[in-house]
Amino acid sequence: MARRTGVRGRYYALSDPGSLPVYSAMLGWLAGTVLLALLPRLPGAATQVLLVAAGLVLLLAGRAGASRYRLLGRLGCGHAWLAAGALLCALGSGAWRAADYLAGQLPPACNTEEIVLRGRVASLPRRSSFADGVKRQRFEFDVAQLTPDECSGPRRVLLSYYGTHELVPGEDWRFTTRLRHPWGLANPGSFNARGWYAASGVHATGSVRGEDERLAPAGAGIGPLRAQLAAAMAGAGLTAAPAAMLPALTVGDRSGLDHHLWRLLQAFGVNHLLVISGLHVAMVAGLGLLLGRALAALLACGGSRRWQRAVPACCAMLGAVSYAALAGFSLPTVRALCMVACLLFATLLARRSGAGHSLLLAACLLLLLDPLALLGSGFWLSCGAVAALLWQDRWRSAGASPLGRSARAHLYMNLAVLPTGAWLFGGSSWVAAAANLLLVPLVGVWIVPLALAGCAVWWVAQPLAAALWRLAGWPLDLLTSAAAGVDTSPFFLDLPGRLLPVFCALAAAVLWPLPWRAVARLMVLSLLLPLTIPPSVPPQPQLTLLDVGQGTAVVFSAGGRTLLYDTGGGNPAGPSLAHSVVLPWLRQRGVRALDELVVSHADLDHSGGVADILAALPVARFRAGVGVRANREPAPCRAGQAWAWPGDVQFQFLWPPAGARRGNDSSCVLAINASGLRILLAGDVSQAAEREMIRYWGDALAADVLLVGHHGSATSTSQAWLNHVRPRIALVGAGYASRFGHPHPVVIGRLQGQGVEVRQSAQEGALTLQVTPAGTLRVEGFRARLETWWK
Repeated sequence: MARRTGVRGRYYALSDPGSLPVYSAMLGWLAGTVLLALLPRLPGAATQVLLVAAGLVLLLAGRAGASRYRLLGRLGCGHAWLAAGALLCALGSGAWRAADYLAGQLPPACNTEEIVLRGRVASLPRRSSFADGVKRQRFEFDVAQLTPDECSGPRRVLLSYYGTHELVPGEDWRFTTRLRHPWGLANPGSFNARGWYAASGVHATGSVRGEDERLAPAGAGIGPLRAQLAAAMAGAGLTAAPAAMLPALTVGDRSGLDHHLWRLLQAFGVNHLLVISGLHVAMVAGLGLLLGRALAALLACGGSRRWQRAVPACCAMLGAVSYAALAGFSLPTVRALCMVACLLFATLLARRSGAGHSLLLAACLLLLLDPLALLGSGFWLSCGAVAALLWQDRWRSAGASPLGRSARAHLYMNLAVLPTGAWLFGGSSWVAAAANLLLVPLVGVWIVPLALAGCAVWWVAQPLAAALWRLAGWPLDLLTSAAAGVDTSPFFLDLPGRLLPVFCALAAAVLWPLPWRAVARLMVLSLLLPLTIPPSVPPQPQLTLLDVGQGTAVVFSAGGRTLLYDTGGGNPAGPSLAHSVVLPWLRQRGVRALDELVVSHADLDHSGGVADILAALPVARFRAGVGVRANREPAPCRAGQAWAWPGDVQFQFLWPPAGARRGNDSSCVLAINASGLRILLAGDVSQAAEREMIRYWGDALAADVLLVGHHGSATSTSQAWLNHVRPRIALVGAGYASRFGHPHPVVIGRLQGQGVEVRQSAQEGALTLQVTPAGTLRVEGFRARLETWWK
């Protein structure tokens, strides 16, 4: 029987027959939104209308069947109709929203065209600096007017600005830009850029390349206030760590969180604590609830149960909404707001709503407002973490102390995040439980309240605000100083993000809280074993050209050994594509060490990630072209050098000659011969270097697979070169809608005119070449495996 609370209160639970129709409809809505994300193509407008109409009919029929016809109710048909109706409504309405998003994307024909935008800065700019001193501000921009008209469509774009003005949210600007279709990189194990674009409503990306003019200053509003608070913290005399973390915790400004600090936080598994997330919104709501109860007591509301409920609930909601507004209503805060609102609304109505019911209702409400939020990883992380805590709490031991329950919850969360960490990030921190056990109370009781108190008094007492911020940042400074001297590399466990191990780990997380005996618990733990076993490097020859944009990163493996040719681009003062693309791919494939690292030459689009590779993996042999700098001295590559692996795999450098000078023509050109399969990796050499190689090597240049030189530039891949190489397959690694015009149409025409199969990473994502058992070559693009409408 459901418990009654008060006169009209009721506890919602699955055992309550009255709540089953609501659960059926909510589960159906969730299922419909998930189904929408899996569709290869969106239904047309007429089909969308039919889906919604059919769904409404089923909802009405299901409601009538569940309430009036006992036979249908006993058979469960009414609830099934409710679920089916909600599914169809979610599918139809979500498809309409998805089609509207796709219609707003920049037409591919307008890629790299000069486009004039008029509109408003919509987000707090994220500032970063490059090694050469260039500063960048990256921000979202709401478009009011776009020229030329044939490129119209985008309503929100993600821009990079390299000018001297300090941009403020709420300012109106006119920018001359070069935009691109929101494409993103596509590699196994890497960040899902296109899903993030869709979840964030970004219709184009680009940079300001021409004139800029501020049309109107920012008016009064939360955007300018956030910028002022961020600037005030920067001038408050904070040390490095608090100066980076406190703006991230209060106003959502992550500009100070450089990649070194972010990796330190990730190694301890606490990066979610030091940027605004649902946890912080819940903390602030809890503080508001406590203050509201104190206020209700002061106002002598003890005689009225209605006021006893209303005052704390309103204070909690006011605090949560204010904090979310200070964070710019980012997606994590909106998700948390939905959850808090559901709980507080039930409190105001004198209804006790179970936490699981509120979580399901919040998820449905969020997806009703924005069905594309499902495409971002944050939705799954937030809802999954809350669901895991609720599941663990469902099976907690009666009589356990609060400290014991908290410790067990943290330990369980360490287990519960293993599958999501493996699937989304390629690993997880094994010290996260201990670190969170220390930091969650510290952040909730000390850092966040003091930091927000500083924001509250800043307008009237700036010295007091600075003192509060310094007090809030004091423990952060101590902790980061202590952690700076610790080798954190062993703290992060590399975990394979393959489906079967992740599913087994998820099953272990679900089964662990159940009241098992000791032997059964050991069996549950054994489900984690597949997650700890790295996949083996395939014995047959395999080559993968990773999608690193305007750069090169090629992985060749055979007989359990691995060679990496170039590391992709990167900023020496910031993150590299080796960290975000190459290393996740290697970890997912079970590569724990490199037998060979070859960096063709010193250009950053080829060598930008060498430091990250050397820091993350043991490298047996490191060879490089002229001018490549690293914290380990490489052996120079010279024409004629050769070596071999077991299993009839030979390598030989064909270029450069001794005395080569730094530049594209100093690139290490590598020939690989694996059981009759010949591969030629041409670096960035020009046609002049090609002529020299033709003169010396002649027909020995012949290869089945050619990595096209200099990303398909017109300065490389001459007709004479192709006549001697005679490739069957040509791989082109270049950026999508490259501003350099790579690959050049002349080069593509030259290749196709010779009957060469041309495959481009910009169009197909990571390209993997394998030799089939029949001896034929097969090339698979990663995007071809992602047959959904949004990828």
